[in-house]
Amino acid sequence: MWLILLVAFLGGSTSFIFRSRQERTYQAQVTIFVGSFREDPNPGSGEINTGTQLASTYAALATTYSIAQAAVEAGGFPISPDGLRGSITTSIVPETSLLVLSVTYTDPILAADMANQVAEQLILNSPTNLTPDQQSQLDLANAEILRLTGELDKTRQDLEVIDGQLETETDPDEIESLTTRRDTLVDQITSISSTIAQYSSTVENLRRRTNSLEIIERARVPSSPTGTGTLQVTLLGAMVGAALAFGAVLLIEYLNDTIKIPEEVTHLLSVPVLGTIFRFGKSGEDYSKRLITYLQPNSPVSESYRTLRTNLLYTSQNGGKQAYIVTSPGPEEGKSVTAANLAVVMATAGLQVLLVDADLRRPKVHEIFDLKNEIGLTTLLFADPTNPSKPSEADVEKTNAEFSTRLRQCIQSTSVPRLRVITSGFIPSNPAEILGSALMKRWFELFQSSTNIDVIIFDTPPVLVVADSAVLAATINVPVLLVVQAGRTRRGAALRTKEQLDTLGAELVGVSLNQLNPAEQNYGYGYGGGYYYYYANSENGQGQLSAWRRLVSRFKKPSS
Repeated sequence: MWLILLVAFLGGSTSFIFRSRQERTYQAQVTIFVGSFREDPNPGSGEINTGTQLASTYAALATTYSIAQAAVEAGGFPISPDGLRGSITTSIVPETSLLVLSVTYTDPILAADMANQVAEQLILNSPTNLTPDQQSQLDLANAEILRLTGELDKTRQDLEVIDGQLETETDPDEIESLTTRRDTLVDQITSISSTIAQYSSTVENLRRRTNSLEIIERARVPSSPTGTGTLQVTLLGAMVGAALAFGAVLLIEYLNDTIKIPEEVTHLLSVPVLGTIFRFGKSGEDYSKRLITYLQPNSPVSESYRTLRTNLLYTSQNGGKQAYIVTSPGPEEGKSVTAANLAVVMATAGLQVLLVDADLRRPKVHEIFDLKNEIGLTTLLFADPTNPSKPSEADVEKTNAEFSTRLRQCIQSTSVPRLRVITSGFIPSNPAEILGSALMKRWFELFQSSTNIDVIIFDTPPVLVVADSAVLAATINVPVLLVVQAGRTRRGAALRTKEQLDTLGAELVGVSLNQLNPAEQNYGYGYGGGYYYYYANSENGQGQLSAWRRLVSRFKKPSS
């Protein structure tokens, strides 16, 4: 959600800035009719189709350089021909021969003037205007039509006079003379009318041509700018940004194969989740500050470790002393921190705990407890405490004395009562071999036989990085607690870890899921999230959650 909101904000802001910096533009339109059949009461289909086809041709010609140059020169516009060409757009009204020519410019008056001028230049460069010879023929035909029309009117007047005389005349000779004159006038009228019709046909043929242009509606000065308003552009940019971010989130979720919730662990590995540890601490801080069960024993995270302790001890009850190997599929998933905090909560429960740093590659336990790492586990593994095949009482006593001495040298006390630590010691060249040796098994048996050790916890390297953890688990036959980090450990890595442990016969007792964010979990008020809520309440002096937690709690769904 934060990614979607962020990208939507950036998209809207970018659109707002971009639109605000854009200069306002105005668009003027002029409508041109192609053809001469507009006033014909019975136009032919051929004329109509030809006009429609010619409209597409003139739409392309209107944006040519020659037309733009002629329009700029004729109108004296403050723009280059190429600039005018870029501002011209044309469109054809569907199923007609009407061509709409548009000009977009920052000045509304100049936009209208340029549109009209481009239309006029287009007409001048078309066969619409007559040639000089054709114009001469047209002028002559019009003059003859005008002259003959006058003669025709005078002849018709004379005919009306004779018709009046014939109505009152009684002399037969005069009637015959008037009749002869009347017939002559009728013949003249017929001849003049025929001549006028011929000249009119010539005029009509000169004027009526399919390939001609006529401005139907001149461009008017636009009153409002074109384009979408700033608010609409901003909202559109925000919507586009949100849509893109939503698609990116879906893609990330689809490609993300990490484990996020306990249900995925149970379904994938078929082992129980013994503890869910909420996110705590800051990235890059010292390991000594991550011992939260000692530094903040009343925090919800400490309660999560106590839940892990209870579930772990209950799951692996076998009537004897408990021992566990803590490991993870990959590095930096919190195994050392988990082992240390688990040892603390076990010690505070009254158990005598021995924490052994068996990570002979990158040991961290001494950093967590701020201890020296000059001697440790490797010191023990390079000293053989075994007895001869037939030891005497003196040999046994000597061996036990040597064992006690070396063990006292290697075991270091901590500030936590009943918790002692064996650090890794020097880094050997063959960690896997010495962890899987009979000597390691013998020392483990001696640890178990000690009267002041109840629980032994081994911090070991990641399973998929080196074979140390699996080898140690198979050697001393100790159950394994797998530490998985939510949002980091991939499903395939966790599955391969379990398969590798199963191959060597190591028992995977359960999983500790680290780095959970309680605000992102659907089970926020379930078993684990309830502790987080409870302890957050109890630590507030007035017994109330902070404003943010109260707001989040309103959207939480109670678990079933």
